[in-house]
Amino acid sequence: MTKKLLISLIILAAACSTAMAQKQLLVGFYNLENLFDTIDDPHKNDNDFLPSAKNSWNTEKYTNKMNNMAKVIASMNDNKGADVLGMCEVENETVLKDLTVNKQLKKMKYGYVHFEGPDERSIDNALIYQTKKLSVVSASTYPVIFKENPNSKTRDILMVKLMVKKSKATFLVLVNHFPSRLGGETESAPKRNNAASVLRGIYDSLSKADPSLPVIMVGDFNDYPTNESIQKVLNAKGHVNELLVNDLFNAMYELHEQKKGSHFYRGEWGTLDQIILSNNLVNCTGKICYKPASVTIYKQEWMLEQEGKYKGSPLRTFVGAKYLNGYSDHLPVYITVEIKK
Repeated sequence: MTKKLLISLIILAAACSTAMAQKQLLVGFYNLENLFDTIDDPHKNDNDFLPSAKNSWNTEKYTNKMNNMAKVIASMNDNKGADVLGMCEVENETVLKDLTVNKQLKKMKYGYVHFEGPDERSIDNALIYQTKKLSVVSASTYPVIFKENPNSKTRDILMVKLMVKKSKATFLVLVNHFPSRLGGETESAPKRNNAASVLRGIYDSLSKADPSLPVIMVGDFNDYPTNESIQKVLNAKGHVNELLVNDLFNAMYELHEQKKGSHFYRGEWGTLDQIILSNNLVNCTGKICYKPASVTIYKQEWMLEQEGKYKGSPLRTFVGAKYLNGYSDHLPVYITVEIKK
């Protein structure tokens, strides 16, 4: 084989690889578990994450946390990073700036979307995306208001419309963090049902305005695929053959049935983190399609506890007041979508 032919084949292989990469996007979600800076904000409830706090949240720990989060994100997608990643439990824009310019993520050239929200814990939803491949068309938030207790504040739902630069195809991502189970699963369920009702209302309005618009809902729903908020209020089904025109498809349902999970609680894995899709993504009626069975709970050995009774569970930053220098109490989840020409 001549040297010129060999070089030509290498160039062709690289071009094919790039073309394949541009035909697919990895879209995911990650609960970052309390990504706070060290600066006291008098308008926020950030007292647990200050140098003077019980956890001594100082610059060293913040830097470690940032490096750890960046390491996880950078390692996804065969070390190319997620193309789109919804996230929750971020304090403010500062931490997103620090995250996206981290040396491990610089080559991905991430942009971010964030709005300050009303949550009582001072944590917000956000989204990062690779600016080489995608641009933001629009972004906004929707409040979740509890009719029975309007003074109780929770996370807004973040809505981001993105465009694939090469194909001009557009899709919409809704980032969620439903109210927790604090106070008991049954007692707190009405709040999650309320959040699901708001999310369903957003989707119905979007679908009515543009039935062809692909919609991807991601988040920590603090409920499982079979709970009322997801299965009944949101009307997210677990099997493709069950889908009717206005139904949503819960990509995580199959993993839930297999007792796999992104969160470990009281000795059991659970799928609190979910990705829920509009019907047109599953049936592939537009330019963007869900790649069947691509849903993945992402984990590497270094993201997990290595010993003790919690061996194999997510390695956290803290357990109580004990500093572990870990990652998060959740694992990331993602799907692959395919882009038609």
